[in-house]
Amino acid sequence: MQLKLTDFIKSEEKNDISVGDGIQALLNEIFDYHEKILKEIERAYDLARRARSKCLDPHPDVEILVARNLSERVEKLVGMEGLAKRISELEYEGLEREEICFKIAEEIVEGKFGEFGREEALDKAIRVAVAIQTEGVVSAPIEGIAKVKIDKNEDGTEFLKIYYAGPIRSAGGTAQVISVLIGDFVRRKLGLDRYKPTKEEILRYCEEIPLYKKVSNLQYLPSDEEIRLIVENCPICIDGEPTEEIEVSGYRDLKRVETNRVRGGMCLVIAEGIALKAPKLKKMVEKLKIDGWDWLDRLTGKGVEEVVKFTDGDYKPKVEEDESVKPADKYLLDVVAGRPVFSHPSMKGGFRLRYGRARNSGFATVGINPATMVILNGFIAIGTQLKVERPGKAGGVVPVTTIEGPTVRLKNGDLVRVNDYKTALTLKDEVDEIIDLGEILINYGDFLENNHPLMPSSFCYEWWIQECRKKGLNGDFRRIDAETALNLCDEYNIPLHPDYTYLWHDIDPEDYFYLREFVSNGKIDGKMLVLNYDDRAKRILEDLLVEHKVRDGKIVIERWKVLVRCLGLTFDLRKVNIEADGDTLSIVRKLSGLDVRAKAPTRIGARMGRPEKSKERRMSPPPHILFPLSLAGGKQRNIKEAINYTSSYNSVKGEIEVEVALRRCKDCGKESFWLRCDCGGVTEQLFYCPRCKVKS
Repeated sequence: MQLKLTDFIKSEEKNDISVGDGIQALLNEIFDYHEKILKEIERAYDLARRARSKCLDPHPDVEILVARNLSERVEKLVGMEGLAKRISELEYEGLEREEICFKIAEEIVEGKFGEFGREEALDKAIRVAVAIQTEGVVSAPIEGIAKVKIDKNEDGTEFLKIYYAGPIRSAGGTAQVISVLIGDFVRRKLGLDRYKPTKEEILRYCEEIPLYKKVSNLQYLPSDEEIRLIVENCPICIDGEPTEEIEVSGYRDLKRVETNRVRGGMCLVIAEGIALKAPKLKKMVEKLKIDGWDWLDRLTGKGVEEVVKFTDGDYKPKVEEDESVKPADKYLLDVVAGRPVFSHPSMKGGFRLRYGRARNSGFATVGINPATMVILNGFIAIGTQLKVERPGKAGGVVPVTTIEGPTVRLKNGDLVRVNDYKTALTLKDEVDEIIDLGEILINYGDFLENNHPLMPSSFCYEWWIQECRKKGLNGDFRRIDAETALNLCDEYNIPLHPDYTYLWHDIDPEDYFYLREFVSNGKIDGKMLVLNYDDRAKRILEDLLVEHKVRDGKIVIERWKVLVRCLGLTFDLRKVNIEADGDTLSIVRKLSGLDVRAKAPTRIGARMGRPEKSKERRMSPPPHILFPLSLAGGKQRNIKEAINYTSSYNSVKGEIEVEVALRRCKDCGKESFWLRCDCGGVTEQLFYCPRCKVKS
């Protein structure tokens, strides 16, 4: 629902509100600000109209219409009267965006916005739904959907066919799948059957989509099995206009496929729409209770290891016993040279998932400690796009200082956690290896929006303090020493403080017992634990993220008491006489008597997406005017170069041949390409037939 201040308080009543002086001043300032914006918009439009009235531009008036909200934008974009009012009514009733799409589409095919033929009703319903989903700010509803057609299956039943064009890309994957879903919804309302593809048509899709990938960009290229699954089960025929010059080599001249050229719009909707957005599509289908889309379970991989293809075209899911979320490497596809991979799928050392929001983060953003940005040599900057393993496909980077930074090994062997920007600047040239990238902050809304299962979170202070309060322990314990952390565990039976929780789940029991034996042979020197240097033991300490120093061939640990307790040792390094087995975390709990939680149960793989998105792009030199120059202006279509251009040895300098529209003056009949004639009259466009040489 889109609400403005004026929805609650009328402008003429703003001085009559019984509020405090401070609130009244704020309200007056807000209204003055809004009025100033409206006045400036009107002033700018008035200036633009006067400039356009001189007829020096392709159109004599300003094409962009002013719209105050989403409903008005949609109505003016698709040109259907009464649409804005109805969308506003549904918004105030509390319907969500997707629900409004379906409700409006239903009312269009029922004739509540006028009487239309079947194909016209289907066309308008689908375009309006895409316009609502894209908020009426892109051209996809008009230019991305070429046409809608009713065709026939081989058994004589009718089905719906949607022709997509290249501009459907601007709608985004979600709006693309909405158009298909709306198509399925309205074709049922009109009694049309589902699309029943032939074997040749299915194989045509399997050839065409990878071929499109070779000549244009796809965020995700589905496998042949995924393409077959989508085409065989999708109730709508996803077709498209020919957008590429390249043609398919096999499965040509099919009866129901009108071209042999590659159809870019179709490829985008299947690959970047249905295949890439399958989890979100599944969520919408379940929410709106639309049947016939159960096959999405196989496409999203829920309980499925693979889709096994049989010669008869049927699919049989191979169900796994373990339905846990597996590492996903989809974000690693199409890695471009120069854009680094920061962490591989769910691998230790990668970003540790932490839920939440900072003041500067929100939907489709990821928070990273500024120290991580510095340690990664500045490859990640504010605004850089990160391709992430989950929950969505990407997010913009924002700095968050309240989450944990990276842990690094310095060239002298020290293991240090870097949590602040200044320390990172000091140490960045001394880093030998990044052991752990630190935490990545992702909000719950991203998981909800992408219909992704919630993953186990890092054990953090906010979680720990809630458990403390349940036990009646109140206060601020963000920074406590090791003795206090252990005493709180023993006295209140609460989990070990996150600052002293190491990554025990990242090592196996064999390494645990090796480290236990190794530490038991060390010695306490004052307030420090001193160990003989050992490569394997040092690597285990690094995997656990236990900070330490290397001095004179010795490993020195300053904060050691929690470590030795978790290793089942006393403070004088003697082993406790307790038997324990199982996974490493269970052994730690048994031998230490502490409630030790998994510090980083979920790792997030990430790579750099599009770094240029974080910086403005300018043409050099900046253009001041656009005019058709053909190739005379060089690569930059520069008018200065065109002035000196000669097409041949005997041609006149600066005389070029270009293809422009032909127009005729309504007053004097003179032909030119200008909107206004030399006599001052307005021209109209002429249409010319090259075969019969007739102008009209």
